[in-house]
Amino acid sequence: MNRKQSILGIMLSCAVLGACYLTKPQTVNAAPASMFTPIIRDIKNQIPRGWVMRLPSSVNISNTKLYPQVITTIPGEFALFLNSQPNCMSRSCYFGVIAVAKYSEYADNLRSKHIFSKTYMQRVRAIRQRDPQTRTESEIKLLISSDMAVLERTTITLKPGIQGVFIVQNGGGASTPPSLHVFWKQDGLNYRATIKGGFDYDRSVAIQSQKSALINLAISMAKESPIKSAN
Repeated sequence: MNRKQSILGIMLSCAVLGACYLTKPQTVNAAPASMFTPIIRDIKNQIPRGWVMRLPSSVNISNTKLYPQVITTIPGEFALFLNSQPNCMSRSCYFGVIAVAKYSEYADNLRSKHIFSKTYMQRVRAIRQRDPQTRTESEIKLLISSDMAVLERTTITLKPGIQGVFIVQNGGGASTPPSLHVFWKQDGLNYRATIKGGFDYDRSVAIQSQKSALINLAISMAKESPIKSAN
């Protein structure tokens, strides 16, 4: 090997080593989204002993600013409401929730509930557009069975070894709109992320942008380090 070939070999080796160094995976500990900073202490002080909470590093589920609020009044669950106004208890402010529970009958029920088909939803929509006095008994039963029904259920991967389920749930009348959920088990606990709305009744499908945003939020939660109780 002559001198020119030797120098070229050294340059190529350095280039390869440099590339390897630059592309070496870096360990990054993402922090919870800044919106949660004012309530981190409240979370640590109020979450039940032995439980942990996971917060997403980003929250991109709404075009409006959201305000998290600690909620401990839901039986068996520790939750953060994501509201459109600070310190608001009105249902009109509610946009979403992230929560953790030791046991969750609600999640188990939705995991096993019969899926109300797209065809049935189209029939329900047609019935609702007619004069209520023209509805038959079977049509009324169909309307009742559609309330809070599961419209879609899809298994998703949140991180290696952690699978969840994405669920679309129909509303229960004008006061209860449809909702999108992601449920999963981690840390020996049951987690959920939920947003209000997100369903296109004209096409009888989940709105893709909101579905993706919710799943991304759940993925971020699953990947974040757990926040432990201070008690």
